[in-house]
Amino acid sequence: MTTIETKSLTESLRELLIQWGFSDNITNYIVDFLGLFIVVLVSILVYYIIKYIINRVLKKMVLRSKSNWDDHLYEQKVFTRLALIVPVLIIEVLLPATISDYPKVIHFLDVLLSIYSAVIMVVVANSFLNAVYHIYGDLQLADSKPIKGYVQVGKIIVFVVGAIVLISMLIGQSPLTILAGLGAISAVILLIFKDSILGLVAGVQISSNDLLRIGDWMTMQKYNVDGVVIDISLVIVKVRNFDNSVSMIPTYSFISESFQNWRSMIEAGGRRLRRSVLIDLMSVKEVDNSLLGKTIKYSIPDNMLLPGSQKQTNLGLFRWYLLDYLTRHPGVNQQMSILVRLLPPVENGIPLEFTVFSVIESLNEYEGFQSGLMEHILATLPHFDLKVYQRP
Repeated sequence: MTTIETKSLTESLRELLIQWGFSDNITNYIVDFLGLFIVVLVSILVYYIIKYIINRVLKKMVLRSKSNWDDHLYEQKVFTRLALIVPVLIIEVLLPATISDYPKVIHFLDVLLSIYSAVIMVVVANSFLNAVYHIYGDLQLADSKPIKGYVQVGKIIVFVVGAIVLISMLIGQSPLTILAGLGAISAVILLIFKDSILGLVAGVQISSNDLLRIGDWMTMQKYNVDGVVIDISLVIVKVRNFDNSVSMIPTYSFISESFQNWRSMIEAGGRRLRRSVLIDLMSVKEVDNSLLGKTIKYSIPDNMLLPGSQKQTNLGLFRWYLLDYLTRHPGVNQQMSILVRLLPPVENGIPLEFTVFSVIESLNEYEGFQSGLMEHILATLPHFDLKVYQRP
């Protein structure tokens, strides 16, 4: 019954086209390819139905789930791009039955569908690698062990393999044949991907030795770089300098050149501050009652004021006052060394040097801390009858 109705419909269409003025050949082509046209429409309709299900039903399921990996897969359009392969499968299955009388056309369409499938798989693989990168980025391990370089290597491999497959389909040769031909131009290939290969080697060493992380403060004098690492990729490392400029440094430079990473200083809980003040030698003198009256409001150890003490000089009193002041300062790490000392005299005076470790990590607060400390020292020195050397 179905066959009779189908033949009647085909004959009716054929008669209608002839009545419209189409030739017999064109009429036969239209009737023969009508089934293929219907199959294509059905496959497109199925794709949009699946896409609707993904954007409506699957999206709600993804948003309700507690895990984040499915969110990244959806955001990177892995599911919607994977759905593009469904029309190809439908056409591949129904193609021989629709135009069985045209083997050359079937072969041509098979090649086109294969190329389309290869392109879709490359796109899906690219989206999947992007999703893997974002899923890994949610882990605490991401800053210390970045995988962006490995993901980029994976993308290069995917695109290279995809290109080889596409070329093999177009010329009708095996991919192994093309790979054998590529061996003859391996030197050119190595030259083209030299930076990527060096970057991959550098990325492995940086990750395995934990040389650099995103968020590290680093300096590299050769490139005049002083800032925070914001991105580590296969070829370059981006550093945001403290003047808000961004420097791009080749990744391989971090294992071939010298650079300074300040991460350990921050992890140790103290940022070293070493400063010195040149004291005028002519202002150094022994302690007298007048000086004691000026310095009585400052916290000075009692043994410094004992008669006959060899340390009874205004510079000695100030040195002990500064040491006591630093041991009570909230910005100084009291668990680390605090040092106040006199260096050998020079032609410009005698250097009074102090070394402490600050608990402040913020750059702005740290600059305010060291500036305030120096200002306090300069303002307090006159109370001890001391003068800072200043060239006339």
